[in-house]
Amino acid sequence: MNEIYLLVGGEATRLQPLSSGIPKALLTIRGERIIDKIIKQFSNLENFNFNLICSIKHEELWINYKTNHNNNVNLHFEKSKLDTAGYIIENLDSMPDRFYCMNGDLLLNVDLPNFIDASSQCSNSLIGSFEVEDPTRYGVLEIDQESKVTQFIEKPKDKSYGNKISLGLYHLYKKDILSIHNNLEIPCSFERQVFPALSKTSLLSTYTVKGDMLDVGTLESYISAHIVEGEENWVSPNNVQVSESAIVKNSVILDNCIIEDNVTISDSIISSDSTITSGTIINKEIIRKD
Repeated sequence: MNEIYLLVGGEATRLQPLSSGIPKALLTIRGERIIDKIIKQFSNLENFNFNLICSIKHEELWINYKTNHNNNVNLHFEKSKLDTAGYIIENLDSMPDRFYCMNGDLLLNVDLPNFIDASSQCSNSLIGSFEVEDPTRYGVLEIDQESKVTQFIEKPKDKSYGNKISLGLYHLYKKDILSIHNNLEIPCSFERQVFPALSKTSLLSTYTVKGDMLDVGTLESYISAHIVEGEENWVSPNNVQVSESAIVKNSVILDNCIIEDNVTISDSIISSDSTITSGTIINKEIIRKD
């Protein structure tokens, strides 16, 4: 049985007010929670135990999720902000000998089976990577001929260090982290502390996947995640009324909404239970009924 730890403490601050008080992993894409999409994706591959590392501020929401939607998850709560690796480092003694770890609010469209195969054949920790056209916007992995990560370059000026960036998916060996444990402090970041330390001791390899990753933390990316090729909008099938005289372009309308006459909505998100009154014009906004 494989163990995977999903980091679900983050909030989509740039999606407020849609995301106010809600962990990003519990937001829905085309009617399905992001966390459920991730769990389904891995469940279709092999046997996994799913461990969710949550913020204590969202305790009630996650307990409700486990009770009412998915009892087959283990909840672990951070009582303070520990950064991406802090909970794992703080509880390293109780961690399995090897385990997967992933940012629990990302949508992956990649060859996951090949990554899992690669992790089973690699004797040290492995970080998933993928290629981007413009590496100057990201932190880049510099890689040698044996696919070892040699260093991390934050927003390089050009492509001289390559164009591979972190996928947010890792396969980690406890023995590797123990070897650098004395050099780590909590709060602790995978990207800024753990991985650079592992790379210095040649304990971090990478597997470059085919495909891409989408972080739905902005208005534009959230809309993009909903709309498939050939569609102009995504309108929830759950009790939504849109007037025939309304114009809706490149937008998302969630459950139980009423869009009245002569409304124009473009590049926007209309949250559940909202009523947009006649004649309203909405452009590049997120509307939420409190």
